[in-house]
Amino acid sequence: MLGARWYKVLNDLWGNRTRTAVIVLSIAVGLFAVGTIVSARVILTVDLARGYAAINPSSGIIRTAEPFDEGFIHSVRGMDGVAAVDARRAMEVRIQAGLGEWMSIKLFAVADYETMQIDVIRSTSGSWPPPDRELLVERAAIGLIDANVGDSVLIELPNGRQRQLRIAGLAHDMVQVPAQFDGSPYGYISFKTLEWFGEPYGFNELHIVATDASNAARALAAVNRVKHRLERNGFTLPLTLAPQPGQLPLDDIMQAVLILLGLLGVLALFLSVFLIINTVSALLAQQQRQIGVMKAIGARTIQIVGMLVVMVVIYGLLALILAAPLSVIGAREISRFVAQQFNFDLLSANFSTETFALQAAIAIIVPVAASILPILASLRVTASEALSGYRPACSRFGAGIIDRALSGANLWFARNVLRRPLLLALRNTFRSKGRLVLTLTTLTLAGAIFIGVFSARTSLMHAIDDLLSWWRFDTVITLARPYRTARVTQIARAVPGVVETDIWFQIPVSRVRDDGSESGAIFLFAPHADSRLVRPPRIIEGRWLLPEDDNALVINAIMQAEEPDIDVGDEIVLKVAGRERMYRVVGVCLGIMVPMSYAGYPNIAEATGNIGCTGAALVRTQSHAVEDVARTTAALETRFKQLGLQVSDVQTIAQERAELAANFDIVIGLLLVMAILLAIVGGLGLMGTMSINVIERTREIGVLRAIGAPSWSVAWVFVLEGVTTGLLSWILAVACSIPLGRLLTSAVGMPLMGTPVDFKFSIAGVWLWLAVVATLSTVASALPARRASRLTVREVLAYE
Repeated sequence: MLGARWYKVLNDLWGNRTRTAVIVLSIAVGLFAVGTIVSARVILTVDLARGYAAINPSSGIIRTAEPFDEGFIHSVRGMDGVAAVDARRAMEVRIQAGLGEWMSIKLFAVADYETMQIDVIRSTSGSWPPPDRELLVERAAIGLIDANVGDSVLIELPNGRQRQLRIAGLAHDMVQVPAQFDGSPYGYISFKTLEWFGEPYGFNELHIVATDASNAARALAAVNRVKHRLERNGFTLPLTLAPQPGQLPLDDIMQAVLILLGLLGVLALFLSVFLIINTVSALLAQQQRQIGVMKAIGARTIQIVGMLVVMVVIYGLLALILAAPLSVIGAREISRFVAQQFNFDLLSANFSTETFALQAAIAIIVPVAASILPILASLRVTASEALSGYRPACSRFGAGIIDRALSGANLWFARNVLRRPLLLALRNTFRSKGRLVLTLTTLTLAGAIFIGVFSARTSLMHAIDDLLSWWRFDTVITLARPYRTARVTQIARAVPGVVETDIWFQIPVSRVRDDGSESGAIFLFAPHADSRLVRPPRIIEGRWLLPEDDNALVINAIMQAEEPDIDVGDEIVLKVAGRERMYRVVGVCLGIMVPMSYAGYPNIAEATGNIGCTGAALVRTQSHAVEDVARTTAALETRFKQLGLQVSDVQTIAQERAELAANFDIVIGLLLVMAILLAIVGGLGLMGTMSINVIERTREIGVLRAIGAPSWSVAWVFVLEGVTTGLLSWILAVACSIPLGRLLTSAVGMPLMGTPVDFKFSIAGVWLWLAVVATLSTVASALPARRASRLTVREVLAYE
């Protein structure tokens, strides 16, 4: 049979089911937050690696300006260090979106979609492989073109011909940057469709897998050997991509997301610890009188400690049973959200044993550790103190500085202003200061994270505005090939609404390192150094280009991060249009997402053999309103086509800003979801505290009812107490959000921009959190307050 003390444990658990539910829920919400965030991070890390490995990713992709045939592909397969080679045809065309607007789309043609071995493209829905004279669209891009499977779209080829194709299905291509990040859709066609376009047969992309693909240096060396063979055979190489082994597109952003998930997991762990300490401390404070009674009838210290520890462990295990399955659901939903944004599939999404072990350790070890000091403090209660009659739970109230400040003597001036329930709520808020500190800590951390996320977004949006402020033009029209500068500017200036024009070149280049290896693609922009439409960017180090510079180069922070041996003043070799040229780095500027560099227009025009020509027209419009810019841009594009100039892309600054903001919002959205989750944890923690306060102050409530206090007045005391706690946490959260916001801004900004982002505090986040915490506090206090208001005098007299 069970001993008397174990019957007491069971009676405490079952006999006071409301208290048990409150304690278990308080512990469970912390476990849920930790389990959800940590498990989501594990799922994303594992499934991302598995999903990317399943397509057999290439060690490098080389694109040529001239087509090649199967014979050349076969010769590459026999090269030293090359394990496998696939080829496809890539071309830039224009597609008329659902609303009638034209946008660029990249089409790929594969000889046999069923036998692809490298960078495998898979069918998602509809026909497979692409039927002749029909089109498959990458699944992440279907929303961009505002069309559905089965719709017909109009394609405009570089030579001006137009073809109508039906969208036959969706495909999944993990190698491409997700369309929602760069705003560029992708499509897939057959070679017969390519022939129908009037294009010559041939390939222009090599996808290479190195023999030692896991070794980054050897894989890059193999890709470079293939590049050199192509160049020796007279091919022009506008683009080469050689990612790190296993590194998918936007890997830096994805790693930033995983790091942030880890950081939020640690913060959630802190919230869980404080929540558990608060709950257990309140429970043991309520058990003090019972502990004194047990000591009076001869209970030994070790027996009391063992009994209380077992009870705390049971609470933790019940919370674990509740939180673990909910964590599985939460982790899967968050993982699915991230996977959708980064365009990969979850293969398993299984709850990791490591996460469950962490939850179990928190559920058992943390409550026990949290209860040690309260248990030892409870054991100091003597039998005479316990049997001397009723003592208020916080009988020492009034001795401290805060207590005296809130006394009736010091609040005499407010008696006629503040109603008695508010005065009582203010005093009760500070009765159990240890519990108040723990509750404030939980809510403050949640609020600081919430405001910090908004500050991170404000900082990143300010950085985008700073970056785009360099460009004083409203739209850029990229041409399919270079045209005479005089003709391009003359046509542009004749369009109504255009007030100023300029030109630049934008071409992909690569750096040739000292050891002969080459970097990945670097986007080089070549404006006039004294252009009125291209203002010098924010320089981090060094200076901007000067008109008299001949071989000067400004690189962005992303390029410097990827090529860390480059410093201002160094001379480096760039491969421009297939030829190596020496440049002197004169400055480093703010970057965003991809490596970029800037050189003077005369130098690049001479290097590419296009002196007196341009590859893009920069246009400043009379009105900068989004609708007016779009109208003028459409007129420009129409005029260029009418006069025989082939347009490959059109981009307004408003569209560019929207795309960059969308990139940040994906990460910020995830952070906000996490912040809301932690806010809910904080709110539930406050609810648990208020519920325990109601249980603990049952007799005080009875006294209020006995002297005639109405139900609403009793409830109002507890609601005001909760709201007061929430407002105090809001003040502390505002202060703590500044350093935490800087940390989040740096964690998000560094991988995106390659340099720390200027921190901008979000006032909107402060007021929004005030609304959230006020609502949370009211809701969290409402249920305990309702229970308090419904207690009768008979129930109070029967208490304990």
